[in-house]
Amino acid sequence: MRYVVTLKSKDGTEKAYYTCLSFVFEKEIFTPYTSLTAILCGTELPEDVVEIKFSLEGKDIHHGFVDSYRLTKRNGMFQGVITSRGFTALLTENQLPPGMYSNMTFNKLFDEYIAFPNVEHEDNSQSSYIYVKKGASIWDSVANLSYKISVTYPYIYERNMVRMNTPPTPKEFKQNISMTISYGTEFNTRRMVSKFNMADITGEYGTYSAESSIAAERNIIRQRHFELDERFLNNPDLACQFRMMMAERDYKQYFFNYSGYDCHDINDVLISDEFGKRRINAVRITGDKNGIRTKLVMYDSIPPIE
Repeated sequence: MRYVVTLKSKDGTEKAYYTCLSFVFEKEIFTPYTSLTAILCGTELPEDVVEIKFSLEGKDIHHGFVDSYRLTKRNGMFQGVITSRGFTALLTENQLPPGMYSNMTFNKLFDEYIAFPNVEHEDNSQSSYIYVKKGASIWDSVANLSYKISVTYPYIYERNMVRMNTPPTPKEFKQNISMTISYGTEFNTRRMVSKFNMADITGEYGTYSAESSIAAERNIIRQRHFELDERFLNNPDLACQFRMMMAERDYKQYFFNYSGYDCHDINDVLISDEFGKRRINAVRITGDKNGIRTKLVMYDSIPPIE
């Protein structure tokens, strides 16, 4: 199985390297970027790197800026350790001017207000207003618009494409028993909140709230109160529902670990005897001298496919 790391230097030159000692690649449906850590070696490596691309089994799965790069020379050989996030991470590090934006669409938000290089987006012209709070990131506006239009959270598809709806033709995979290393379930209640309470326009609490039946089953009491969320003025109940979705998003997970890599992506479909037919919500791929291993994660909060 082949994987290729392509590095871009400050002067704009690009070069592919096939001597990657190890790598860790991750993407997850609620994380607005892919991430990669790679260790390279060779008789020569660039001193400064500004971009990195990563291809696995002929599929381009990562293209991002360099967060850190350490270059070491020992016994005539260079070793480079690179950490990188996909270019969509810039959506979390930039802001729009605060205020109300009416008749906003996904296309308009990305093409007129963002337009970052190397970032693509779903073609969608459905509209709603967004309210940008002071200090909020652009990703907050993307998530707000997505939830209002599709009642979904946006995610990264392929390398740097932002989508809010499932892909029109998701790939389906059947569990390969011969390649499976292990599988199981995991629970995590650290983010769980038992009740969200939002103040109304007068500042009084009690009108808008959302309670978690899952937290109640586990005797977890964590209540949160917050001021009127102007992002949801046209439907205030969504403010609590949105927060509850985020609090419960990964409380129960189904996972498969297998040997190799079969080009899975977020919202592709995995079919297994153990967990049925479910959408893939996270992918973690590791590679070293012992080969390549993939972990697929499906969240119980996202219903199975009938």
